[in-house]
Amino acid sequence: MPLHHDTDHTTLTATDGTPLARLRLRDDDGTPLADDVRPLPGAPLPLIAAHARQDLAGRRLQTPDDQLALALVATGLKLRRAATDMRHDLADLPPAPPLPDGWTLAPAGWDDDLAAGLAAAYRPPHPDGGWTDNDTREVRGMFERGEPVPPLAAASARVVGPDGRSAGHVLCAGPAPWTDDLCAWILNIGVAPHAQGRGLGRALLTHALHGARAAGLPRLGLEVADGNPARRLYDAAGFRTRTRVLSIDLP
Repeated sequence: MPLHHDTDHTTLTATDGTPLARLRLRDDDGTPLADDVRPLPGAPLPLIAAHARQDLAGRRLQTPDDQLALALVATGLKLRRAATDMRHDLADLPPAPPLPDGWTLAPAGWDDDLAAGLAAAYRPPHPDGGWTDNDTREVRGMFERGEPVPPLAAASARVVGPDGRSAGHVLCAGPAPWTDDLCAWILNIGVAPHAQGRGLGRALLTHALHGARAAGLPRLGLEVADGNPARRLYDAAGFRTRTRVLSIDLP
């Protein structure tokens, strides 16, 4: 199989040995990935796409290269997700905004009100798709067993309404084991529809920024899907684009 490995990367090659692309093979909680696939200079994109389908079959391919993603889509595959990987260097943080009367930030945790609020917030046509039972199990697992990663308590919080019920949260981990730089990571941030428009999302994001710095981490990262209106919030808070992340499942 024309895949050649060195210490940090794998090279996808043509049948004649010509190098086509560099990538990292890894596993993401049971999902085999061909991650950070980057075409090499001069390599024909249709040839890379053909060899990716053949030699990386069964993996989820992730690439920062929009043109390679288009070449794979041209072979009949479907773009699973298009997103932007962003970072904040935590050097110049916005002040914590005031919360509306009766609203408070509470320690991170999980309850039925929060689950219902996030399910409503992520209802289609949200670009990240609907909130599923599997999403709930994963978040509960973080709080109950620390799996697959424990929450970063200093940077995570719930927002609680005047009725004492959870209406949204920010959930962070850190240091993030899936990145190649040292950073905290926002796994999820959301506010229930009935509580939106009050500045609660900005308050949660600001809490995460200050909490990540208090935890001693040099950066806070996140991934935002194309078309997500929250991108405006991240830009305004000082997040900067690091790379594109385009995902395609290879049959």
